[in-house]
Amino acid sequence: MVKAVKLEGSSMLPLFKGGGVVFVEAPPAGLSPGDCAVYAYEGRLLLHRVIAVNDAGPLLADDAGRIAGHQVPWRDVMGRVLSRNPLKNGAIGLLYSSLRKKFRFHCA
Repeated sequence: MVKAVKLEGSSMLPLFKGGGVVFVEAPPAGLSPGDCAVYAYEGRLLLHRVIAVNDAGPLLADDAGRIAGHQVPWRDVMGRVLSRNPLKNGAIGLLYSSLRKKFRFHCA
């Protein structure tokens, strides 16, 4: 099933902008490092990058480097973000995320 989710915040700029809408594959089939996922946290829906995956759930972090990696239980993961943007998943997504943090690219 595919769901539309309206975004808040700026921690994933410039790939994902607050107020924008993303389509999410729910449940997240084949979630892997580099993918972007939407999950529930304290009553909000957040979108962050998957850093690692284990039996307990994915380890997620933002691309801006403001939010430390954190484990999210599988029950709180809404789904994997679907997008044509090549920077949103897989090895290319992880590379983009790490370079953005390393060089502290700022996006307005």
